[in-house]
Amino acid sequence: MKRREDVTLCLTMGKRPAELTKTLQKLLALQSFAQVIAINDFRDNATNQAFMNVCPSGELICLDQQLGHHGAVDYMYDKVKTPYIFHCEDDWMFNETLDLDSAIDLLNALPKAAQVCFRDLQDCHLTDAEKMQAKKYEAAGVNYYRIDHLHPQWHGFTFNPSVFNIDIWRRLGGFSSFKKERHISRKLRALGLYTTHLSPGPCVHIGEGVSVSLQPKWSQKLKTKLLRWRK
Repeated sequence: MKRREDVTLCLTMGKRPAELTKTLQKLLALQSFAQVIAINDFRDNATNQAFMNVCPSGELICLDQQLGHHGAVDYMYDKVKTPYIFHCEDDWMFNETLDLDSAIDLLNALPKAAQVCFRDLQDCHLTDAEKMQAKKYEAAGVNYYRIDHLHPQWHGFTFNPSVFNIDIWRRLGGFSSFKKERHISRKLRALGLYTTHLSPGPCVHIGEGVSVSLQPKWSQKLKTKLLRWRK
């Protein structure tokens, strides 16, 4: 098992303890990290226990109130002490082709790459025709795809499993000011950045049919607390 002292695994999770266990057991058997931080914005005990069972040395964040996805991610990222973040959710399956070293080499070789995504292109929500239009490249000895030409706003950023430099997050002032993932993507695309997909991708989604949705009502009081925390 490889270890990277310059990468923190950041995990969003909640209400899927079985999928979380599968995700972490496989991922941590393949790769270890300087830090492992997880936030459960759904605050269910089953998920918290599943995380601690698999990763007892990890840092679990479970707050008294829900922040919403982007607020939770910001809260978690603020605890990161490494230059790179490996972002993951609780419903992905990785395989032995995972090579974090090569992914970071690729990221560093492409100044305009916002991140390197690990999701296999064949598992992405693309039509067969779009998959055929993916453009394959090579840099730093690593094969990868670009699909940003398929849409003017998407494919600049994704919360699918990926690695990126924390400076991307800092450059945007965090994610809480963005309503949707696509708005983060739109902003980074406007800055000339794009997402790369490894070829082949070492992970696929296992959460179909067990997805959860959280849309908290943001009170002015909560917004004020978040703004004060971000300072």
